[in-house]
Amino acid sequence: MKKLILIISCCFLGVYGNAQYNNQFFEDTIQRLTISSEVYYNYGSNVMNNEMLNKFVFGGKIDKTIKNDVYNNLSNNNRLGGDLEYHLNVAIPFDTLAGKTNISLVVGLSQKEHADSKFSSDLFRFTFDGNKQFAGKTINIGNTDFSYFKYQQMNIGFISHKKKQGKMATEGAIVSFIKAEEHFAITVPRGSLFTEEYGREIDLDINYLYNTSDTAKKGFGAWNGFGVSTELFSQFFLKNGDKIHLGIKDLGFIQWNKQSLKYETDSLFHFEGIIVNNIFDLNDSLLSDISKDSLINSINTTQEKGSYSMALPTSFTIDYTKYINDKWQFNGGIYYRILANYFPLFYTNTSYFVSQNFITRAHVSYGGYGKLNLGLALAYQLKNSYTLFLGSNNIDAFISPSTSFANSGFVGIKAQF
Repeated sequence: MKKLILIISCCFLGVYGNAQYNNQFFEDTIQRLTISSEVYYNYGSNVMNNEMLNKFVFGGKIDKTIKNDVYNNLSNNNRLGGDLEYHLNVAIPFDTLAGKTNISLVVGLSQKEHADSKFSSDLFRFTFDGNKQFAGKTINIGNTDFSYFKYQQMNIGFISHKKKQGKMATEGAIVSFIKAEEHFAITVPRGSLFTEEYGREIDLDINYLYNTSDTAKKGFGAWNGFGVSTELFSQFFLKNGDKIHLGIKDLGFIQWNKQSLKYETDSLFHFEGIIVNNIFDLNDSLLSDISKDSLINSINTTQEKGSYSMALPTSFTIDYTKYINDKWQFNGGIYYRILANYFPLFYTNTSYFVSQNFITRAHVSYGGYGKLNLGLALAYQLKNSYTLFLGSNNIDAFISPSTSFANSGFVGIKAQF
């Protein structure tokens, strides 16, 4: 009965997050039935500090002082991104199924939500302060893209266990079957905007591609596509007892269904304003001239309905763990994601065992969607069976929002029987 209550609790707690580089705490010494559940979020930018990010994500007034601080950080490589993930996983030893003592079956459920973008400095200034500042100038709004997607997946795979000096290393492969919920993405390889000195004329030269999943079906129940992804990982011990971890995750694709839409254009647009003969007689034809659809048609946009495919942002991890003594443990490595406007993340974690059942961990990293990251995590193990942990890889975001550039948090529970 206690096991059933714990499993139900894990399901409601939620999930796993993208805390790959900071969510392993107590070393497993024997192969056991394991149920784990985590939730994780992160968002960051190498341009926008947390003072602006928080208002950009959750709403709020972005005043001139905040914007000026951000303008000073603009460069030729401006990026923004974030993730929200939920995971529930169960590892079942095969000795309970087929008498195998070193292999476990892994099954689980996940939900992932991701967004990322790169943008030009001119486009950023134009978005937040309009085109008056660029009177008489041509600005670059190209070399820009934005992508957002959300999906759920079912995971199944196998893990093998290897023991050395009382510790255990694992290797395995997991296949995930994806139910795709929502996606939209825009790519602008070329774009420029000219504003006449007194604002009387605007010239837009743009080439863009916009894809979106079925706009009529949204929410958790929407099934707008399908996909498959894989995860491969391996751990091995060195002669001195230290451990190396190599991993590839989210290697796969999503095929969006035939109700998806594609907008595309490569054209010039010249605008000289709208003539109003009588301000008290704004008829329907005038209003239709300035509608969203009319503007799209004015720049010769083509629209198609049909399926399209999308490669997932695949991640790669290389991690080294150094066992200093019974009290201290160190690990560090590199984490990188392709197809996600992501900068390589270099990280270190230093763990201190306050007691046999209580760990504190300090985190330092640089890269990802932000810059320098400082984190703190706590983990507690109860009766050698239940592990609770929480933390953030960006504790500095809560202390000094104006000088930090990313935010994250994770919480989880793991039970072993």
